[in-house]
Amino acid sequence: MASFYDELTPGFASKCWQVHKFGGTSVADANCFLQVAHIVEDQLDISKDVLVPNSKNLAVVVSAMGGKPKVTDLLLEAVRHASVREQNKVDEQLGIVLEKHNQCLRILFRQDYAEQNRLMKIIEG
Repeated sequence: MASFYDELTPGFASKCWQVHKFGGTSVADANCFLQVAHIVEDQLDISKDVLVPNSKNLAVVVSAMGGKPKVTDLLLEAVRHASVREQNKVDEQLGIVLEKHNQCLRILFRQDYAEQNRLMKIIEG
């Protein structure tokens, strides 16, 4: 009997998947993101910037950055301020979130200003 997923994408359910979830401390700053990248590269058998074909199906999930302050806490605080119409405090919290991401991108893409700007526009959404 075919599963729901097989009907959507034939053979999907029969494939073995590895799912890696990173968040909080594991993505607190640029150095942590680099460690995560190495973990993913190892799982994909990437060596010397070459992707070696393998049979792995890998999913990577990244949640909010940790560190001090934690992005989740900043977002919750922004929502709290929004609920009482304190727009300046909402903007302050969101500004901290954006700056935290901007600092990370400046380190990860030191010389690639176009990529820094492209990614920040996505984050600013």
